[in-house]
This record gives sequence, structure tokens and C-alpha cells, in this order.
Amino acid sequence: MFDRLEGSFRKLSDFSSDIAHELRTAVSNLMMQTQFALAKERDVSHYREILFAYLEELKRLSRMTSDMLFLARSEHGLLQLDKHDVDLAAELNELRELFEPLADETGKTITVEGEGVVAGDSDMLRRAFSNLLSNAIKYSPDNTCTAIHLERDSDCVNVMITNTMSGQVPANLERLFDRFYRADSSRVHNTEGAGLGLSITRSIIHAHGGELSAEQQGREIVFSVRLLMD
Repeated sequence: MFDRLEGSFRKLSDFSSDIAHELRTAVSNLMMQTQFALAKERDVSHYREILFAYLEELKRLSRMTSDMLFLARSEHGLLQLDKHDVDLAAELNELRELFEPLADETGKTITVEGEGVVAGDSDMLRRAFSNLLSNAIKYSPDNTCTAIHLERDSDCVNVMITNTMSGQVPANLERLFDRFYRADSSRVHNTEGAGLGLSITRSIIHAHGGELSAEQQGREIVFSVRLLMD
């Protein structure tokens, strides 16, 4: 009993620390932009540019807050799933079509092979796989392929998403699922998001009674998702 309480307090402390750090960063950015705007008289067009920068920062802050609330609900088992049969191959092919224009810009390709139907919440599963695919495209070198393979295994469907990593592969791949962790800190300012995508993805998969793991194979990284068929 004491261990469970201690674990809950530790999670609450970590959660508070994470959100406080990110809020402080966002507020600091807005303060610096405000000081810059007030430093001297500017024309209307310049003030509009500054206001648009404010808007982008506020949007990022809003997304981050929503994501943190989602994770908090997940950690307390409060996610409500609308389960039905989900054709994973169809969902993943739709995501492939959605991400192809972004991938084409840097000569990247996406392939989907195999099939499988699982019992799940299609919206949440789509969000989870969208996070994985987005991550693969962002952090892979130009002119590479992100390969998605589905296979049925007794009462489960396994989905493997394989892509080449740019930069150094983390020594401890479990850290990829930590809140606010980024595999390549040098690219933080070149990518959107607050580093919560993989944490959210794992919480969604766990809510479905599934498993999510990452494995290094040479210069490639493989994200494996295991979901129940019933």
C-alpha cells in the first residue's frame, strides 16, 4: 500500500515538474518577444509579425496543455475507449497518403504491407500511429524509406514501423517514451511539438491492453506495436 502511494506521489511530482518547466519556457519566450516589441517604435506590419509569433507560441502551449491532461487521464485509467473492429491496414494506408506529401519533400517514401483487424478505438489508434509515423519522417535522413509491416499472431496483430535514424541512436531506447524527451536535442527548434507524442502513443496502446517497444537494428530503429484482435 505504501509503495503504491509513494509511486503515485512520485508520478505527481514528476508531472508537476515537467509541466512547470514547459510553462516557464513558454512564458519566457512570450516575455522576450514582448520586450523586443516594446524596445522601439515599429510599423504595423512588424507588429503583425510579432503577434503571429505570439499566436504560434500560444498554440504550442495549448497543444502541450491538452497533451499533458490526456496523459494525466491515461495514468489514472480514465481514458474512455469506443471499441469496435478496426482495419489497421486501411487506417495505416490512409495515414500513408496523408504523410506522403511531407515525405516527398525530402525524397522519403512510406510503404505498408500486411493486414490485420483489431478491437479498438479507431480515433485513438489513428492518433497513436500518426505519432509514430510523424516521428519516423521527422527523424530519418533524406531519401530513406519508412516501412510498415503488419502480421497476425494467434490472438494479436503485430505492427512494425522501421526507419533509419538520423543522428545518434539513444543508448536507452526506453527513454524515447519519456515525457518531453527528444532523440536529437539539436533538432528541437526545427520540429514542432513538445516531445509528448511517444508518451501519448504508449498510453493509448496500453489502454488497449497492448504493448509498444523500440529496438535498434544497426542504423535502423523498429517500433513494435502489439494489439489484441478481440
